[in-house]
Amino acid sequence: MTQQEALEILKAGANVFLTGEPGSGKTYLVNQYVAWLREHGIAPAITASTGIAATHIGGMTIHSWSGIGVKTELTKQDLRRIEDNRRAARRIVNAHILIIDEISMLSARTFGMVDAVCRVVRKSQKSFGGLQVVLVGDFFQLPPVVRRDDEPDARLGFGNESGDANAQFAYASPAWTALDPTVCYLFEQHRQ
Repeated sequence: MTQQEALEILKAGANVFLTGEPGSGKTYLVNQYVAWLREHGIAPAITASTGIAATHIGGMTIHSWSGIGVKTELTKQDLRRIEDNRRAARRIVNAHILIIDEISMLSARTFGMVDAVCRVVRKSQKSFGGLQVVLVGDFFQLPPVVRRDDEPDARLGFGNESGDANAQFAYASPAWTALDPTVCYLFEQHRQ
């Protein structure tokens, strides 16, 4: 798919998994979309799975944005605490579009926790509380950042109880399945 075709899908408001080989223009396309959104008075929530990736896109970590911090699991009390945190709640409620860069580095459990927080804070059972979600990355480049003892948590539906090697990737999360993103695979090479 070309960058222009993917941009039209993004502009239509679809949940998207934007992927492609290094140099295919994923970051460039996200920047084009963000510029278009801002021209139309929409301020997207721009996040990434790590601090370094967040600084490269002018955003913040998804952990900070969602209020989950370094937690590896969320209790009902944690969800209430985040909901009562005015700064985090305002960020989540005011967002219309959530962009998560370097999605391959986000574990299935963390992805599910962000979905749970968005649903609670936005008071909606829709996937990610009804936000348009744009996932950017390449699962062939960087694996999830997880602790060695990080096990799937079945209590809140995070992770994948099958125990297979792919259980840690975000796409193994029930939240990914519920989101059902349109895959936009960029095939043109732009970096030389």
